[in-house]
Amino acid sequence: MTNTSILLPVPYYRLAIVALLLISAGFLPLAASAQVTLVRDGQATAAIITADTPTPTAQYAAEELVWHVKKATGVALPVHAESGAPDGLHTRIYIGDTAAGRHLGLDPVQLARETYIVRSVGNDLFLAGREDGGDPFAEDNPNVGPLFAVYEFVERALGVRWLWPGELGTYIPPADTVEIPAINVVGTPSLQFRRFYWYMIRNVSIGSGKLDPLDERFGFSPEGARAYGEALQVLLRRHRQGGLDAKPPTGHAFSGWWQKYGKEHPEWFAMRKDGVRGSLDPDAVHVDMCVSNPSLHDFIVSQWDGESVLLLGPVDRPGRCACEQCQAWDAPQPETPPWFAERVYKTDRRAQEVFSGVTSDRYARFWQAILEKAKARNPNALVSMSFIYENEFPAPQFDIHLGRQIYGEFVQWQDPHLRWFPMHEEPYAWIQDQWLGWRKTGMRMGYRPNYLHDGYVMPHFETRQSGEFFQFAWKNGMEGASFDSLTGQWAVHGPRLYMHLRLMQDPERDLDAIRAEYYAAFGPAAKTMQRYFEYWEDYAFDNQMRFLKLFWDIGHRYRVYPLAAHHAFPEAAFAPAHALLAQARQEAAAGGARADFADRVQFIQTGLDHARLATKVTTLFDGQELPPEANRDAARDAVEELVAFRKAHEHLFFSDLLWVTSYWERENLKLEELMQ
Repeated sequence: MTNTSILLPVPYYRLAIVALLLISAGFLPLAASAQVTLVRDGQATAAIITADTPTPTAQYAAEELVWHVKKATGVALPVHAESGAPDGLHTRIYIGDTAAGRHLGLDPVQLARETYIVRSVGNDLFLAGREDGGDPFAEDNPNVGPLFAVYEFVERALGVRWLWPGELGTYIPPADTVEIPAINVVGTPSLQFRRFYWYMIRNVSIGSGKLDPLDERFGFSPEGARAYGEALQVLLRRHRQGGLDAKPPTGHAFSGWWQKYGKEHPEWFAMRKDGVRGSLDPDAVHVDMCVSNPSLHDFIVSQWDGESVLLLGPVDRPGRCACEQCQAWDAPQPETPPWFAERVYKTDRRAQEVFSGVTSDRYARFWQAILEKAKARNPNALVSMSFIYENEFPAPQFDIHLGRQIYGEFVQWQDPHLRWFPMHEEPYAWIQDQWLGWRKTGMRMGYRPNYLHDGYVMPHFETRQSGEFFQFAWKNGMEGASFDSLTGQWAVHGPRLYMHLRLMQDPERDLDAIRAEYYAAFGPAAKTMQRYFEYWEDYAFDNQMRFLKLFWDIGHRYRVYPLAAHHAFPEAAFAPAHALLAQARQEAAAGGARADFADRVQFIQTGLDHARLATKVTTLFDGQELPPEANRDAARDAVEELVAFRKAHEHLFFSDLLWVTSYWERENLKLEELMQ
């Protein structure tokens, strides 16, 4: 056992400014020199104190503190209501809004959203912040200060790291004594909002949805899905995901308008290259607008309630209006586009009938025009241009000022060279230029990439460029990040997912330090596990151009991944990785090391075994929805082996199997028809 002491402060929250404001306002006296002691020599020396009627947030925060201290020390701290707390305690840990805290001037109501306090006074400790009766797991609930305070404390005092969902994914160094010197931390998350979309598993695990019979057959059992979803919700909260009360809404505002207004007002809609407005299909959903039309502007503002955010995002398809007036609003199109952005500037295969060049300046003028009309009704109107991608991804060419009343989210997209990390150095530099170009307009910006969709169940990931770009965006005006989507392949994409969770908390955290945190959870095998993951990162970089061609030639990269996974990861690629894991297992189990180190190595091995079983299936399908007749019997056997493996290991949470079956495999492989 080791003695745990307070870790050095980390500069990822707005600590100093908020702390000075609180001290100047008279909140809480400065702590005297004292020692806060929770456990000494394996014995509890502290108790947790809550209000007599704690809020759900304070109650859950107390439970989380008890759980983490017990996992570190084996000691369960007692929890008491404030009016019944015993005398004679060395340390009292007050969680939430308590009479003792208010007596010292701590009034959580006066704190900002998501602000928390970790403050020692004498031998006692206060973990507090704004709170209410809301759900502590709700991502749009900003009043979770006591919970954030507990997480801040256990990270600092216990060295906790949350690597993946479930108990095995929680790494805490053991200790028989937990004590810290005087501490005074007041923090608020740097990013205004922090979110990974996990809607599929959330709906079936903690929502009202049910597993589709096909997903249940080939992936999660209902019990497995529920357990995974609950564990994932806990993990995301521990990493302080949330802040959605501050996130402006986004979306494709005009999808469906053709069905509503196309017959009466065809002039509002995009002109095709043949001179026809709108679509030949009266039920078409994704039909773009003629954004230079003043009557459309008037209609949009007339339908606005005067208070809500004006959503003006284009439809979710490339291709824009080809009329002369709209094109007159565009910047000149380059005669020779960059080699990596040809589909940004030229015809996309889904946009053959409409204008398919860059329309950033056109749409910037459209957003300006709507905002000016809206401000006549409400000077504080906010326009959400939604997503900066497709035809509007390149920054405007003209000197256009959009200002703080226009918001958009940056999504590198369109050309495959721009979508995925790792990417070639030239497009990587180019997307940074586009971010800076949009930032120059003065608009508010969030970050909403799609690259976490990538990789299927293969060890296809990186932590270099994506982490660097996240930090670049933060340094250049990013308000928050909203990732689409959390596919949950923890045992093969673990370092990438962990890095993003940590950057959401602290966009200035050193990337090497984040990687070192992850590897440290493997104990004596840390260096070998670092070599293992670096092997796969190098493999991704070395094969980036091959992967682009491989998947683009058959479709849409991440959506068609199961059709070519065996080409991307042939059997020969797995051999060095298996050798490294074999070495890591020996190291993790040597010399009486903690069992969880070896268990974590085995967790990663489970992901690699799953990947190999998946490529065995995809090899037999040979890029088709159904395998060739000669492969049918062998394919059935391979599918049965794969499914049996999933059922046997689902409790480990090594993979979000619902995402695997419902998104990747059912779109590409006719497993049900094969197995009839």
